[in-house]
Amino acid sequence: MTEQDKLQHRIALSLIKGIGPKLARNLIAYLGSESALFEEKLPVLAKVPGIGPALEQLLRKIDRQDLLQQAEKECQFIEKHKITPVFFSDPAYPGRLSFCEDAPLMVYIHGQVCYDAPKTIAIVGTRTPTDNGKELCEKLVSDLAVRHPGTLIISGLAYGVDITAHSAALKSGLPTIGVLAHGLDRIYPP
Repeated sequence: MTEQDKLQHRIALSLIKGIGPKLARNLIAYLGSESALFEEKLPVLAKVPGIGPALEQLLRKIDRQDLLQQAEKECQFIEKHKITPVFFSDPAYPGRLSFCEDAPLMVYIHGQVCYDAPKTIAIVGTRTPTDNGKELCEKLVSDLAVRHPGTLIISGLAYGVDITAHSAALKSGLPTIGVLAHGLDRIYPP
């Protein structure tokens, strides 16, 4: 199996509605690989302890080939846009996420990222903060920069508090990571 096939199977697994990160990890552990879910016959999958019959029912409702085609489109997109996919079992997967049992199977990276900054803080909030709320967010970030240089700021990429946190981080010389909560094919706000 090529690395491209492996990536396609990993992405396809992450696209299955009804199989979350925890269940996916259990399936991989039992089946031996993410690819087995797409290569094994349904009766074999039905024997997975504790989830077999439910998994078989789920897989009967979906088209595994269609999932693989969707995953192939994702592969083309990430290659075209120079996005790095990182699977939970890859050495490059963020160490702090590996302690969360429901952490995402895949993270997609664009740009340079240092996950292991000694100090990290996530700042999220309303999309319609008051002027006072924005000022408080900016002050929090600038104070962090003074007291704890190098603190990594993590936030979403939505309007409001999220953008305020990123902007304040950049102004203060702090590293920042923007987390997308939707597909790779759109950044909100644009």
